[in-house]
Amino acid sequence: MTTTEPAPWPQLTGNEPCRAPKADPEDWTGTPKQRLNGKRACLSSCPESTRAQCLAWALDHPSRAGSAIWAGTTLSDRRRLRAERRAASTG
Repeated sequence: MTTTEPAPWPQLTGNEPCRAPKADPEDWTGTPKQRLNGKRACLSSCPESTRAQCLAWALDHPSRAGSAIWAGTTLSDRRRLRAERRAASTG
């Protein structure tokens, strides 16, 4: 049986939209409308390599990621991605 370590916390530089000085935390954790702003910011401004690390962490730590936006994904996006990952590993 092969086990893998869960993804580590993303290596953030401080230049990500979620870490910008005037970033509104509600854009990642607030109402669906607010989270849409966070999702757009992630997808348009965050480096792809950082998004990949962020998504890996969120997929491997679902209870800690909660319903916040991570790497431009919603909770339902990540549930779907985890299900696809499980299906691919058993298929």
